[in-house]
Amino acid sequence: MANFSFALRLAFGLLPKTEKIENDRKQLIAEYQRLNEFKNSDTLRTFNKLQEYIDSAEFKNLKSQITALNYANSDICKQEKQFAAFEKDKRVRNYFKVVQSSDLKRFESAANSDALKRMKELAEIVISADFQQSKSDKSNPEKVAECKQLLKEFKQLKKNSELKFWTKYQKKSAYKLYLETKQSNLIAEYEALKQTINSDEFKKQKAYLLDKDRFNKTDEAKREQQYYELKNSDDIKWYQATINSNKFDELNAWSLTFEDDFNDAKIDESKWMNSYFWGKMMLNDRYVLAGEKQYFTDNKNVDIKQSVLSIITKKEKANGKVWDAKHGFFTKDFEYTSGLLSTANSFRQQYGRFEAKIKINSQSPVYQAFWLKGENKEPEIDIFKFNVKKGQMQVSAYNKGTACGCKFGGSALSKDFFIYTIDWTADAIVWKINGYEVASAKNNIPQEQMFIMLSSGLTKDADNLPSAMQIDWVRCYEKIK
Repeated sequence: MANFSFALRLAFGLLPKTEKIENDRKQLIAEYQRLNEFKNSDTLRTFNKLQEYIDSAEFKNLKSQITALNYANSDICKQEKQFAAFEKDKRVRNYFKVVQSSDLKRFESAANSDALKRMKELAEIVISADFQQSKSDKSNPEKVAECKQLLKEFKQLKKNSELKFWTKYQKKSAYKLYLETKQSNLIAEYEALKQTINSDEFKKQKAYLLDKDRFNKTDEAKREQQYYELKNSDDIKWYQATINSNKFDELNAWSLTFEDDFNDAKIDESKWMNSYFWGKMMLNDRYVLAGEKQYFTDNKNVDIKQSVLSIITKKEKANGKVWDAKHGFFTKDFEYTSGLLSTANSFRQQYGRFEAKIKINSQSPVYQAFWLKGENKEPEIDIFKFNVKKGQMQVSAYNKGTACGCKFGGSALSKDFFIYTIDWTADAIVWKINGYEVASAKNNIPQEQMFIMLSSGLTKDADNLPSAMQIDWVRCYEKIK
């Protein structure tokens, strides 16, 4: 049955463009390779380590502690308040006022003088009972005179201005408070606190607590900043969006099992043989089937230029073998030559995806084919056969004496390269051209390994020759389980 939807799309140019399909695939493969490389990159390793740290309780607690620090509630603030209270304390203020006064120096100078020492000695003498008795003892005029002299000296010392100052100063309340403070631990506490507050470490801690930007100056903040810079970078954004997408599902679903891009100047004979398999095995020679007008040459009709393989059908004489089911093998002369390539001796596969980028030639009656064969006449899967009838494209499968597939006008396919594909499973075959489904089958599906064949030939005489079928590449995949 013809696929009218495909025919209409083809006629109106609505089929996806081959160039776009290939470019999209190349970009997808390049992006997939980039993704796999990025998975092992230092950038991603660094980002993942930073993310693990930033998300950790350790970091969150540390950041919370640093940002929660408050000067008003700190020990630093308490110490400063305590110091301020010290400086306002009457005892401390009086102490330093006295210490710094010249009166205290004068007082201490007098206190340490010989005059005061002498006056204190005389004071003890003149108040003694012996002195009082001696100064009135008329029987001992010498002793009386001595007592008078001592008393005179004592009175003179009491009139001494420095000693009078000393006597008066020690009775002052400021001096008494000074002595009381000096004998306590108050000044020692004040001095110790003053030393603490004036230390570089204290000032550094205060500045740290008052700095609203303190967290941003830490190593932790630098790591956090590096994390967000990476997180917002184009590479990480692309990676996170891509790693969770399904854009590579199709690539991950298939494993490449066979490929030829025809990059060498000649056919890779380790992949391709230029004859039917049984002819090679039984005769070590090529042959064609009865009814075919061309003879398949030894790669003389196969040419590779700019990585494109051409199978060329020519009008030229040749001599070779023919297989006829009734008469067996016989030799005949041919008026035409062409080429056939097969992977029968190098590659076979059961199920999977088989595809090739091919440009057909619409010159009738030259046929071109991209097909799969098994050991026997059947099964056979025609990924496509073109010009079986004039301008007709056929996709089909043959197995157990039954056929399935469809036919449709395909001359427009000769205008450019198209990608011809089958997806073959145990339960179905789906034919696609440039990714668009043109046919499917679910009955009598081949269940054996098959090999690839590319061929071009004639079943009728032709004049408009040479004619070439061009193949850019061939690829096969198997489904990844």
